[in-house]
Amino acid sequence: MFVYPLLHQHIFWHTQWDRSIIKINLSNTEFDMENIIAVMKDDLKDEQKQAMARAMEEYKQLCLKSFSVNRSGDVIQKQELTMPR
Repeated sequence: MFVYPLLHQHIFWHTQWDRSIIKINLSNTEFDMENIIAVMKDDLKDEQKQAMARAMEEYKQLCLKSFSVNRSGDVIQKQELTMPR
């Protein structure tokens, strides 16, 4: 079976890269909260606002699946709300 040498280099590179990523310990990383700039909804572009609105609607529909109505018309919660990814 013939394997291209470039493929071997590609696999080797990914193996080395993946190992180096694993060595990074993010728990020791400190963030200065004063350097973090909060983004407000008004700062978003129109297409970003639309994407966020779609995502929020999808999440709302997912949360609503956690509830149902029994025969007497009472709304009951069947399961805990799903956390967003």
